[in-house]
Order: sequence, then structure tokens, then C-alpha cells
Amino acid sequence: MSETIRISVVICTYNREKYIRKTLNSIAEQSLSYDTFELVVVNNNSMDATTSLVEAFIRDNPRMQILFCNEPNQGLSFARNRGIAESQADVITFLDDDAIAPVDFLEKALELFYQTSDTLAIGGKIIPEFVDGKPNWYSSFFWGVTGQFDPGHTAGHILYWGKFPCGSNMTFHKKFFEKYGLFNTNLGRKGVVLIAGEEKELFSRVKEHADKRRVWYYPELLVYHMVDNTKLNAAYIKKFSYGFALGEKLEVAQAPFFKKLTRYIEYTLKPIAAMGVAFFYLTTGRAAKAGMLFRFAWWIVDGIWSRNK
Repeated sequence: MSETIRISVVICTYNREKYIRKTLNSIAEQSLSYDTFELVVVNNNSMDATTSLVEAFIRDNPRMQILFCNEPNQGLSFARNRGIAESQADVITFLDDDAIAPVDFLEKALELFYQTSDTLAIGGKIIPEFVDGKPNWYSSFFWGVTGQFDPGHTAGHILYWGKFPCGSNMTFHKKFFEKYGLFNTNLGRKGVVLIAGEEKELFSRVKEHADKRRVWYYPELLVYHMVDNTKLNAAYIKKFSYGFALGEKLEVAQAPFFKKLTRYIEYTLKPIAAMGVAFFYLTTGRAAKAGMLFRFAWWIVDGIWSRNK
């Protein structure tokens, strides 16, 4: 391991020609010295111009320490695990291929990570940038769709709150994966198939142990996630809903009957409660919010109880 590389930035990418260069540029512009971090880009079989755009970025930034590799097994979890294997630093941070890291992100991540001596993982806020404008039906129920994450303004032990670092803003010590294993490759997006649950399942392995106090949330650690109209329409949200439901089902597929039944009931009651909120929206003149939320909730219930779609 290089003595100077303090943090590895892992970006897993699949068909993201629209945003990948902006994401990479945000890493090139970091306040942290190029000598102290590396960039690991894992291409997960992209079929658009992503590869050529990454190669052009590498040519344009010869001073950066960059590894570009392809993971042939399709799936975000496969790609993330490959990124972990390729990383040289003890601290690894994940950034999505359509996200922007503020200029001080890596510097701040290291400062916060070593604020306590026994940290295993940290996370922060993910703020959506609505490229085409925020739709009038959007509410906190759709944070999972856009990757938005904001548990508040207070730092703390996030697993105690029933939440976990996710998506574009997760930073780990390598010892985390040595102790608790890698991302579950049965879960996570696989190309255009929107299976979810890999981050939740990963951190669930820690929740029952004293180590859960070693996972922190810091509100000042920000990233911005670019969201456009390709994710803000009924067809995508329906696809996301069924993928979310499938992820929940896969996570408990081998679990004892009562644990499996509890999960099914949980993700029946939660959408039913959301339908109640949708009715409130309708009665208060917010028909657009009501209509999309009702469909979202119904698609999750249908996905939980029906055969996989």
C-alpha cells in the first residue's frame, strides 16, 4: 500500500455518459492534494460513451492517481466489491456516477472519519439537484427514488436511529468489510433492473453488535445528486417500486418464516399508511401529490405480494 494514499474514491458506473464527466471533475477539483488520494473507477459493462469519457478524463488529468477497470459481473454490488478490492487506502468512500462532491468533501471526510479513533463507517447528507425542475408531486416519500438523504442537523450514531449511510455518501474503513463482509451481490441494481436493499442489508449485519456505535452520521458532509426527468415519471417510479419490493423479498428469502412474514407485513402496512397521506393530499387540493403517492404505495404492496415483475 502506498504510504501517502489516505483515501480511495470509488465510482461505479453504468451507462452514465450524461453526468460521468461532471462527477469526475468534482473529484479533480478537490482541495485535498493529489498525492493523498486515489480515484478508482469501476465500469460495469457500459454500452454508451461512458468508457471514452472516462479515458479522456484520465488523459486530461495526468497528475491524478487513477485506476480504471471493468467489472464483468453485472450489478452495482459486484462493482462496489471490485472497487473495494482494487483500493489501496484504509479509508474508502463511494460516490455515485451522477453525483457532485463539494471541493472540500474528501478533506472533510477524512477529518470527520478520524474524529473518533474507532470509526468503522460514516455518512452524510445527499441533496438532489433537480436538473429539469422539481415536480409538483414530489415529497419525502420519494427520497429513495432520487437518492435524497437528510436525517437532520445533528451528528450521531446513525444506526441507533434506524437509519444507515447510503448511496452517494458512504465512507468505510477497510476493516468494516474484513469483519462484516462485502455487499450482497444478490441485491443492488443490475443494469436496468432496479433491485434495492444492498446498503440496508450490509449495515443490518452491524446493528446487532456493539460496533453500531462506530457508524456515524455527520450533517456537514454533503454531496449533490443530479436528478432529471428520466427518474421523475410514473414509468420509472413503478420500476423502482417493484425493484424495491424485490430487494426486500430477496433479503429475507432464506430467513425463518416469522422474520419473513414480519418483513412482508411491514412493507404492506407502511404503503397503506402512505395511502392515507395520499388521501389527505387529495382532500386538501393536492391531487398531483395524491395520485403519484397512491400509485407508488400500491406498486410496492403489489411487488411484495405478487410474483416478481
